[in-house]
Amino acid sequence: MLWLHIHFPLLALESAFIADTRPIPKLLLQPGAQKVMQCNEQAEQLGVRTGMNKKTAFCLLSDCAISDYDANTEQQSLQQLALICYRQAAQIAPVEPQGLLLEVSSMLPLFNGLQDYLQRLKKRLDQCGFSYTLSTGHTPACAKLLAEAGIELHSESENSHRQALLQLSINQLNLPEGICRKLAGMGIHTYQQLSELPRKELGYRFGYDLVNQLNKLEQDNQKLTSFTLPERFQQTVHLSYDAEQARGLIFPLRRILPSLEAYLYSRQLACEKLLIKLEHRDGRASLISVASVKGSYRQQDWLALISTRLDQTRLISPVISLTLRAKSFVALKSYAKDILGSRHTAADKDRLQSLLVARLDETQVKTLKTVADPRPEVASQLQLSHSQSTDYLNRQWPSLLLPCPKPIQMKHYEILSGPERIEGGWWDATPVRRDYYIARKGVQLCWLFRRDDGQWFLHGYFS
Repeated sequence: MLWLHIHFPLLALESAFIADTRPIPKLLLQPGAQKVMQCNEQAEQLGVRTGMNKKTAFCLLSDCAISDYDANTEQQSLQQLALICYRQAAQIAPVEPQGLLLEVSSMLPLFNGLQDYLQRLKKRLDQCGFSYTLSTGHTPACAKLLAEAGIELHSESENSHRQALLQLSINQLNLPEGICRKLAGMGIHTYQQLSELPRKELGYRFGYDLVNQLNKLEQDNQKLTSFTLPERFQQTVHLSYDAEQARGLIFPLRRILPSLEAYLYSRQLACEKLLIKLEHRDGRASLISVASVKGSYRQQDWLALISTRLDQTRLISPVISLTLRAKSFVALKSYAKDILGSRHTAADKDRLQSLLVARLDETQVKTLKTVADPRPEVASQLQLSHSQSTDYLNRQWPSLLLPCPKPIQMKHYEILSGPERIEGGWWDATPVRRDYYIARKGVQLCWLFRRDDGQWFLHGYFS
């Protein structure tokens, strides 16, 4: 089997500053110990190193952003990344705290080889904004060690994996520090040297744990805890700054939307409503609702709706965290596509209607519905955009009706088809009895009707 391990070396740091795009040094501190647990490239260029005391690091920096390590935030980000990769793995397992393990050998027949598979996977990962290294391996432990060592080996060859392992040092094998010191004292500094020693003697001298660790590198017999899709989608982002404007929430929300799309598509669902809960600096909470008329799963659709909705929102107080929750799911449906590209699809209509609702509110946007009534002026009615309607009529009626039929002289029109007898209205005391015709006046197609008294009227135009 072929395994792929994705290592996210700065997952905790990048999760803590997910909404902070400032190009300044950023430090993640270990709670209690007040030591630098992780730092970004800007901090490293100024001399900051992992494990350095906080006060020493501050002496090297004129300006920086700091945050404490939060295991829950790191774990949530790993789950989010698992959602992103879910569609491209037959089996996926989170390797806490900073890795994902994917079984890819059974997926390669669906792609044009390993390189095409990796190219598509990297495209998804790049949308998340987390730094990563990935490597293949003939065992899960092999792929993990190579990825954590920064060796990006993309090969299906077991021999290539074994040769890459021989380059690792003892300190890169995730062995206990005591064993590493003893091995170094014996003059053993690389995995190649270690692999040449008899396993029986190693077990006698260092214990079973060392032998078991080495066997994992060579044998694909490990039990994994597979990732399963959660029952609901909900993710929280703690901001490293106070967002005073609603537009300032777009960037952290943008980072969540790829995992929302992956979740919905994996479940073959579309979402009709997103709820954004805002936690404010003064302790209050507020709720923003964003609706999609027919539901959507695409992140670009939701980003447009969220941006429009936030443009109309005024915050009651600066925001320190937000939670995005999806609700009101419907089955995912595919829209028919226009091969020639000359027509707007039903999906375009739904997106435009959703944007209008986001900008104007649900109560201000109405659509046409048809009812089972033969009278044209009654058959089409207005309804709220989120209401469900049934199309009862399937007739060649014009798209534009005049507010009131207009008396005309028939000599100016040329009849093309008809008559179509429409009679009804006795049930609500407004009866009609008309014969409708399709006629032409110049280049304009018109809809005419004649009453029993012989009077002609213009009632609408065909577009």
